[in-house]
Amino acid sequence: SPCPIQRGKMSKKENSNKRSRGSDDADAIVVDDSNPPLSMPQIQTRIRQILARLPSKDETAALTVDDIPAMESWCRTVRSILRNYNLTLNFVAIANYQWEPDRPGHTGQSLGALRNQISLSTAQTNIVSGHIGRVLTPTLERQLMKKQTIQKENGDKEEIYEYKNFVNDPEMLQLNREQLCSEAIYKRQLLVSTMEQMCQCMDDYQKAEAGAAGGDGQRFSMAY
Repeated sequence: SPCPIQRGKMSKKENSNKRSRGSDDADAIVVDDSNPPLSMPQIQTRIRQILARLPSKDETAALTVDDIPAMESWCRTVRSILRNYNLTLNFVAIANYQWEPDRPGHTGQSLGALRNQISLSTAQTNIVSGHIGRVLTPTLERQLMKKQTIQKENGDKEEIYEYKNFVNDPEMLQLNREQLCSEAIYKRQLLVSTMEQMCQCMDDYQKAEAGAAGGDGQRFSMAY
């Protein structure tokens, strides 16, 4: 006679091992510009990659309003880094998803602390991105430069207007440039410290989760 089919729920340990294998497989994936992070360790790796692209301290210290192209190049580089950093932080919620009723109380508290750190980190980087925005994209004012009337063969007239954009407040733009150059070292260090602290916070979260789960700190990675 055929053997009876065993049916039943997967044990907590089996489910945990399955999650661990899924996370290990995801962590083996290379993370770069073409491969987004899918787990907490990968998110940390991506943040460190982004941090390594930050202009050097010497390059930052050399910024001056006498070399606007170099200053604007620095701003564009840092702006790109901040966009990538903030985009990467959005993957934290995906990598740590778990149905709330199934989440142990201690890990819920740890997740709350992690979320608070992400909010703080975003606020700190916004200080820098806001200043860069005022330097790279000042408010412009459109002014009419020339008006030309053309007489057509059929007797109709056609008016052509030529406009040009001017910086609305040149003095404010100059002030923003000077302020950026004088504060660049501090703003660069703010970004370095913020990103390093974010990686440390993720370490602390994973340790807390591992303790609450009885030593299994690996999370399921939502890789498709």
